Amino acid sequence: MAVSSVGSGLDIKAIVEALVKADLTPAQNRLNKQEANFSTQLSALGMIKSSLAKMQTTMAKLADISQVYSMKSTVSDESILAAIIGKEAASGAYQIEVNQLATKQNLATTAFASSTSTIGSGSITIDFGTYSADYSSFTANPDKDPVTINIAPGSNTLTAIRDAINNSNSGVQASIIQDGQGARLTLLSPETGKAMAMKITVVDDDGTNNDTAGLSALAYDPTTGINSLTQTVEAKNSEVMINGLLLTQSSNQLKDAIAGITLNLKKAQPGTLVDLRIEKDTNQLKAMVNEFVKQYNDTITTINSLTSYNSATKKGGLMQSDTGIRSLKLNLSKLISEPVGESGNAIRSLADIGITTNEKGLLVINDTKFTEALDNHYNDIGTLLAKTATATDGNVRIKSVGTTVKAGSYDLVVDSFTPGVDLSGKIGGVYASSSDGLTLSGTDNFKGLAVDILAGGTGSRGKITVTDGLAAKFNDLLKIYLDEKNGEFSTRTAQLDKRVEGIAKEREQLEMRAEILTKRYTKQFVALDSLLVRMQGTSDFLSQQLANLPQLNRK
Repeated sequence: MAVSSVGSGLDIKAIVEALVKADLTPAQNRLNKQEANFSTQLSALGMIKSSLAKMQTTMAKLADISQVYSMKSTVSDESILAAIIGKEAASGAYQIEVNQLATKQNLATTAFASSTSTIGSGSITIDFGTYSADYSSFTANPDKDPVTINIAPGSNTLTAIRDAINNSNSGVQASIIQDGQGARLTLLSPETGKAMAMKITVVDDDGTNNDTAGLSALAYDPTTGINSLTQTVEAKNSEVMINGLLLTQSSNQLKDAIAGITLNLKKAQPGTLVDLRIEKDTNQLKAMVNEFVKQYNDTITTINSLTSYNSATKKGGLMQSDTGIRSLKLNLSKLISEPVGESGNAIRSLADIGITTNEKGLLVINDTKFTEALDNHYNDIGTLLAKTATATDGNVRIKSVGTTVKAGSYDLVVDSFTPGVDLSGKIGGVYASSSDGLTLSGTDNFKGLAVDILAGGTGSRGKITVTDGLAAKFNDLLKIYLDEKNGEFSTRTAQLDKRVEGIAKEREQLEMRAEILTKRYTKQFVALDSLLVRMQGTSDFLSQQLANLPQLNRK
């Protein structure tokens, strides 16, 4: 509301603005200070929360025993084979000789003038199975059903027959190859292995099924002497010697030869021994522990910078007096020094593997002692860090333990057990099931806990004890702090956000007050200005009248 003086010379606008500013400035300063304080707290909480989230990611990995323990493979000649390591792999050394690769059978027709040459019509039936060594007999593959393909008149060129076979869902791959003599139709069996050889019989519309004319040109049954097709590649199994033992399989990927190891065969080289070594991957465990130390130290460093007091500058950190953050640091510091496991264990604390705390609360690794622990107590380090489980029954083997299973001692009961056929029971009184008759898997609160029943009968099978290592404990603690709904950081952030919203509302109220004051002061000073103008007019009139009075005293 801009108003100018009507004649007194008063700068009403400037006066009103100054008065309104003087009235509102204390409140505005208070709100600015509060907002800056809340923003600072939000920023500090965000920094700590981000650091904790990174630490939790690391702790969650270390809490999972399957990620803590890993193996590595070394193959002396990777041009012959490759090894892929699974969770159940164990240390070992193997000499492997690849004598023969598994192959797919390939059959070819005689040469035709072109791909558009007409062959014949009728039906083709492809059976899959195994030929005897002299091809005098054929044993059908019970796992692969025969396929019949109808070839209609008018759709019986070499190209049309190729397409009909490829569209039959038989898995057989038909192709046309042009060589120096003409166009040939080739048929490749769906899979490698001796049991995937093809026997092809035809019902030829020309009435003769065993000559080389018409559709009979595609017949192949060596057991009856029908060889219209030529076998260019024989169906073979792979043949591998592992530590002197012969293994034959239909595939070039061997999954069952060595427990937990998949061998991918690349080429056959009889007489050449390939050395395969499976050993503990201490480098990976070392890297995970180093990451554990880094993330912990990053978090403590962040907290220290926000809560410490600088005697030189005589200034405290942004969260120096925050009891919640100090409590967090105390909880982290207490947890890092807690012993794990039974008192007789060789490794019970980080100090036992060469990790100690310095005067700033940061972790320091003694590389020599840590390397010694890796060499001599590899398995114990996993127990120190991860969630682990043990069984009192010698015929019960822990297969896996999920990170969500709570620490404690639980009864194991087997209700029914026929090895490889049927297995059911209870873990901690909760139903446990099996899909293979060998592994009992927990449900509900015990999901992720699985045990192999190696032998024995039904009834009570002792106890399963689940123990939390340091990383598992950290993971659980950080979940509480970082919970999106009820976690301390979410709660405090929400509270501060509400306070910031409250400040915004107070600012709106101040703006309304500023408008009210501006109107009030303007009205008052406009009235004053008018009064001053009238008074000035009266003054001028009186001065004029006085000036016009006759002089009473003349000289």
